[in-house]
Amino acid sequence: MKNFIKSIALCTLTLSSFLSTAQTERSLLWEISGKGLEKPSYVFGTIHMICQEDYIMTETIQNTLKNVDAYYAEINFGDPNSTALLQQSMISETPLSSRLDADKYTLLKQLLKEQVDLDIAQFENLSDAAIVSMITFKSFPCTDFKMYEMEFLQAAMTQQKKLGGLETIEEQMEILSKSLGSNAAIEMLNDLKKDGFKTTKEMITLYKAQDIQGLYSYMKKSSYMTDDVYNEMLTKRNHNWVKNMPEIMNKQSTFFAVGAAHLSGNDGVLKLLKEAGYSIKPINIQ
Repeated sequence: MKNFIKSIALCTLTLSSFLSTAQTERSLLWEISGKGLEKPSYVFGTIHMICQEDYIMTETIQNTLKNVDAYYAEINFGDPNSTALLQQSMISETPLSSRLDADKYTLLKQLLKEQVDLDIAQFENLSDAAIVSMITFKSFPCTDFKMYEMEFLQAAMTQQKKLGGLETIEEQMEILSKSLGSNAAIEMLNDLKKDGFKTTKEMITLYKAQDIQGLYSYMKKSSYMTDDVYNEMLTKRNHNWVKNMPEIMNKQSTFFAVGAAHLSGNDGVLKLLKEAGYSIKPINIQ
């Protein structure tokens, strides 16, 4: 059970990268320079999880991380206290059967069994975000996954780089608890019922092509991505991160890894950095 909670917790932390961005250039890796920076920093757009066979990790990406001084993800994955808090947040004090009305509980039970062959009983004491995470796992046509943040963390720790996060685990879990409720779980299961693995496969195709504009247009149609959810999970956090990034980059060159959804758009990290006076350049990762 502990390993199960840990797995879905790590997935939940990067759910926001299930989306992507509105940027014309095709790149997942961007250089940040200018405005007095002695060395450039970089931001890489991740995806929450990806099948082993679709995982992109080139020498350019590896060398970029190797040549900086620090690695920052959305939260500090290298902090054991954050991991412990994350696992705790996956447990709900109120049982699922008490949180949902009878009709919604019955519908969720039916969809879980029919679409992902899971018994609702195993989710009785889990949070809504944890349930959404498990459904996300099941929405992929594979069982062998890679998670970019974890791969970068392992390399950064081996290279003895400074580790950090752009927000605290408490801040991220508060946002996810507001955004990923039982309705999101039901919408995702209905999507699986309607399209099977089609949605996930199309998203991965766009991600591998680094077609950020295409991903933005495609994923904005997601059934659970309402305007309120988009504002909570992306817009507000982007502005908070860009307020913190200059101080981090002034101290050391940094490799930032965040969900690709945060990179662009009118309130995206890239545009906000440009407005703050930095030069932003796409890097060819091939």
